Amino acid sequence: MSEERGTDQTLLQLSTPLLLSALIGMVAMLVDTMMISAYSENAAAAVSIANQILLVAFDLSAFFAAGAVVLISRSLGAKREIEARRFAETAMVGNALIGLVLGFVLFLGAPWWIQAINCPPEAAEGAEIYLRVGGFTIFFNGIMIAGTATLRAYGRTRILLWLGLLAYGGYLPFAYLLIFGIGPFPELGVEGSALATLFVRAIAVVLLIIVFARTLKIQPHFWKRSWTSSCQRLRQMFTLIWPGALDNLAYGFYQIILVSFIAGISVVMVLSRTFTLALNNFLTVLLMSISQANEVMVGYRYGAKTWKAVSRCIVHSSVVATMITMMAATFLYFGREPLLSLFTTQKEVIGLAGELLLITIFVQPFSAVNTILYYSLKAVGDVVVPVVGTQIMMWGLSVPIAYFLVVEAGFGVSGLWYVLLAEEALKALFLVWRWRTYEWGKS
Repeated sequence: MSEERGTDQTLLQLSTPLLLSALIGMVAMLVDTMMISAYSENAAAAVSIANQILLVAFDLSAFFAAGAVVLISRSLGAKREIEARRFAETAMVGNALIGLVLGFVLFLGAPWWIQAINCPPEAAEGAEIYLRVGGFTIFFNGIMIAGTATLRAYGRTRILLWLGLLAYGGYLPFAYLLIFGIGPFPELGVEGSALATLFVRAIAVVLLIIVFARTLKIQPHFWKRSWTSSCQRLRQMFTLIWPGALDNLAYGFYQIILVSFIAGISVVMVLSRTFTLALNNFLTVLLMSISQANEVMVGYRYGAKTWKAVSRCIVHSSVVATMITMMAATFLYFGREPLLSLFTTQKEVIGLAGELLLITIFVQPFSAVNTILYYSLKAVGDVVVPVVGTQIMMWGLSVPIAYFLVVEAGFGVSGLWYVLLAEEALKALFLVWRWRTYEWGKS
């Protein structure tokens, strides 16, 4: 497929490989959760708590990737292929530098972070080990996310599918060997799971660099380019994405605070949240595949200055995302008992997680509209107002209400999902209003 061909692909053509790739990743993560839960439920809680901290670092290490998608797709839409390559190269190296710094911060500060999140004593040691090893993973994660964002912007989503098959196909057996120990492989438990993740991301980065050099002629040789032009590209990406990056960072800390509310109550609530989120990853996969494909299409059409096509694209994607994710959430709820029994036999955990899955059905319509509109607004350059609005709702309403429901009113982990429902509904109203305002300004 030529570089120009990517601009003509439909939502289905772009999103299907993304969806299949993400589904493979989701299944792999489900199996990984099953393995660590079978090893020990305290180990599962440790990994879940450590991952909540790592997610913040992962978002930061992917800092320039979000801007790269928008600027690469705009450049391709305007037929500026060399410029698109330069943005890709700069994003990869920029993310690598950020990942290197974050890795040291996590490795050295692991004990403090574990204490700050109010980790239960029985899971603290495992969480610290997982977080320290995860610190090394951040470097590779930054490069990998920039690379996958570049392939998405170029419309090369099929390559992502094949890379996902290779990566996760190697990860699961390696993780099993390191967690449980077989033959010459020692039984490492939580540490084994973390080491397997580190190994797979390092291999994924090598494969991505090979793909770029052979198919897109992209080489992350930052030092061979003009420093002035490279810094200018970094500034362009930074200007476009800093509000969204701050939004992701704030959301990550927001989730850490919410987890600390339930971590201090019981491991049962932590596990209920962990296993529910493991199943809800299926919904996230569906929604992000559609929204990421839509973002690329909006970027192309915005770069080509076809505004009416942008609006049609957003409406279509919102309807499709809402219908598909609601049906999937309903399926998860009615199949909750056999699905949750893959992770645990504790009736209390299964009962709590089932309640969370029921509430999730009603969350999905709002979440679908929010995600499509948020990424669409970012693709056309409107990032500050959506971020400010959502942050005000999150910190001004959600955190105090969550504390009241979880701790004071005794709703426990269910209180987090009621807050999520209210938050997503308010965000949907706000982003619809923002999009209509932006659209009227362009008419």
